[in-house]
Amino acid sequence: MPGMLLTIQDAGVPKINVHGPKGMMEIFNIIKKIVLLKAMKIDEAKCDESKAYEDSVMSVSYVSIAKVNKQEVESIKIGELVDNINSYDYKTNSNGKRVPDNLTETESKVQKVEQRPDMKRISTVMSYICKLHPRPGTLNLEKCIEKGVKPGPILGQLKAGMDVTLSNGTVILSKDVCTPSTPGPTFMIVECPSQDYLESFVNHPAFARHQTGTANEGDIPYCIIHFTPQNIMDDRRYVNWMNKFDLSTRHIVVNEENECMGTEAVHKHQHKLHMLHPEIFPFLNEESFQKKMRMEDLPIIHRPRTHHTVHLQPQLRFDIENEVSLHPKEYLNEVFENDGFLDALAELQTNINIRMQSLPVDEYPKIVMLGTGSSVPSKVRNTSSILMRIDQSHSMLLDCGEGTFGQIVKNYGKSETPNIIKTIKAVYVSHMHADHHMGLIGLLKERRKITEDPLYIFAPGQLYPWLQMYNECFEPILHQITLIPNNEFSMNTHNPMEYKYKSMYNTLNVQVMRTVYVNHCPNSYGVALTLHNGKKIVYSGDTMPCENLIKLGKNCDLLIHEATMEDDLIEEAKLKLHSTVSQAIKAGQQMESKFTLLTHFSQRYSVIPHLPSSKNDLKLDNVGVAYDNMHIILSQLPLLPLMYSTLKIMFHKYYLEIEDRAAKRQRMTAE
Repeated sequence: MPGMLLTIQDAGVPKINVHGPKGMMEIFNIIKKIVLLKAMKIDEAKCDESKAYEDSVMSVSYVSIAKVNKQEVESIKIGELVDNINSYDYKTNSNGKRVPDNLTETESKVQKVEQRPDMKRISTVMSYICKLHPRPGTLNLEKCIEKGVKPGPILGQLKAGMDVTLSNGTVILSKDVCTPSTPGPTFMIVECPSQDYLESFVNHPAFARHQTGTANEGDIPYCIIHFTPQNIMDDRRYVNWMNKFDLSTRHIVVNEENECMGTEAVHKHQHKLHMLHPEIFPFLNEESFQKKMRMEDLPIIHRPRTHHTVHLQPQLRFDIENEVSLHPKEYLNEVFENDGFLDALAELQTNINIRMQSLPVDEYPKIVMLGTGSSVPSKVRNTSSILMRIDQSHSMLLDCGEGTFGQIVKNYGKSETPNIIKTIKAVYVSHMHADHHMGLIGLLKERRKITEDPLYIFAPGQLYPWLQMYNECFEPILHQITLIPNNEFSMNTHNPMEYKYKSMYNTLNVQVMRTVYVNHCPNSYGVALTLHNGKKIVYSGDTMPCENLIKLGKNCDLLIHEATMEDDLIEEAKLKLHSTVSQAIKAGQQMESKFTLLTHFSQRYSVIPHLPSSKNDLKLDNVGVAYDNMHIILSQLPLLPLMYSTLKIMFHKYYLEIEDRAAKRQRMTAE
């Protein structure tokens, strides 16, 4: 929801109305404390079960389902939770991001907490019965001419269902010159999330009116979309409830059992990168694309895939023509059309083979880039998330942008994902901007289904009220979770030998973790992890050039550094508290990192970023560009600099666009 709100706001929508269970607005009040929605107004609809909502398209009846067991309903002091999230002073830059109001790490100002009435856990869920308005009949021009109707506004009135009187006094009835109107179809959106709601759900009288035996013909739903979890759908009571609907009703199931890994674009991009190095850029899991569905295969109970479409007007039909499918030969041919690519690829493969002869062979640690873009997801770059696989049994997430769990599934497939999730012992959140932590709740919910193992969350303390609010108001997500503020690992004060950290470090299989405050929004941190084999990996999070980070990362084996902006946008980078590409490279040189991996690119560089030429004392032979779904071990890092010239040819069109924009900016500056 937070990600969707940001996207809607960016599209220029000034206001939305929220329809849902009572108490839903509380989550929006929380969201507004951690996600800037200054340009959008959010209002709560009344959702009166006794009165349908109507607009120009359809009417919607609300079906509120309450738990049978209400013992879990409890009160919490939501006022404190909301206000503690926003306990630091901010001002806003031109990009709409919060920036510190001249604060340092030790100068944070705590606001007064405003007490508000206690709030109960949300204990209802909402389903919707929707009916489109009748579709007007079509105007029969021949009949109009027969009755003496001349061209003009009268035709429009007749088409709209109005009776008219001609100048000679003749009354023309709309029904006499128009075909009958078509009744609007009915469809339903339903969810029964757990056993606690099942009895109330299957016995609700609002559904009964649309079931065979009691329904009028126009009330029989064309389709019912079920968001209900599979274990509830398998319950005998739910099955019996479904069987009470007419045999013509199509049941569309959208739950955790569905298989279709998103859009074609991300697979297309990975197929191209795979040509450079099949291990660093492995194919994404493609099990769900193996068989394209045919119309004749559509059952009454159907699990849709991406881009399946239900058409309700002008005619009822289920459309699977745009179902996502993969076309590998087309992707490769598109690349081969670029002049010089085959020669560049051959040269790259030769250089990689030569370089690999002098590289050691190891398997861990392995860095899996799940999200390498900034701000909002794009077709090929998700928001920030890095899976650091310490060894076969231990992993850690560095940031957890929205869609992180989905990225894991894309990489490892449905069968292997549970094993990967079990290895994740900790999640590190660098700071409170939404593109770095909005995938956390989704990950926690999925993790609960897979394992009861404890999980550490290292994050700014301001994250906890957000998690606690969700845990208290919606569903439990915090059991067996330990949240430790990032500043507890401060480079200057943290002592990893203290007894209280012994269990944590054993669980992570990490020797030591240290953090520093970096130059971004309040409570932004960079982190260094030293593994038991002595390898030191540093992650900048989001930051401007930062002396603290240089000290933290001294002589590290790998620096993963944000490189949001190209070099000639240095003023914009400063305004948004980010680094340019050259600034990130210089940070690596100053800390004498063995390798610098650039990430967190502005989405304007989603296909290929612009690297500077080797000048101004910049060394590029130990610098690489990160992409989503890149799997790389430390010994393979020296292969990345070899790839950039080939990448420029592979994505020639996009690289030219970047250069053209830069040239245009330079001309405007000169003028």
